[in-house]
Amino acid sequence: MKYKFRSDIAISDSAFYAYGKDYAELLENACLATTDAMVDIEKIEEKTAETITTKADSMEKLLYNVMEEVVYLKDAKQLIFHSFAIKNIKTDPPDCEVTLVMKGEKIDRKKHEAHADVKAVTYLDYGIEKISDGYRASVILDV
Repeated sequence: MKYKFRSDIAISDSAFYAYGKDYAELLENACLATTDAMVDIEKIEEKTAETITTKADSMEKLLYNVMEEVVYLKDAKQLIFHSFAIKNIKTDPPDCEVTLVMKGEKIDRKKHEAHADVKAVTYLDYGIEKISDGYRASVILDV
């Protein structure tokens, strides 16, 4: 399972658990869930790519920064993505860093029906935990 939306935690926001066998996969799946909260991922085509690099002092903050970048690119450049691939990652605090390649296209309101207009990632119930088969992140998006 890549991610699972939660209805038990936030009524007016969008909440999910993201999973990964390692931190890189967790990050990719959290970005997929963030996009899926906004539009139907299945309708996004690969017409453009964006590469971002972000740094943080912890794995939690690094994940937060990357999801915020997904929201920012939706708002600033009208871009949405269907795939996320780690190009480079360092997970040793306080020098965490990731370079991420995101593939997708510009938003087309006729093609990409909005699920929700995600404004930001919140810190409410936010965190990453080690589980038996990898990692799980708990995320709530402000919509």
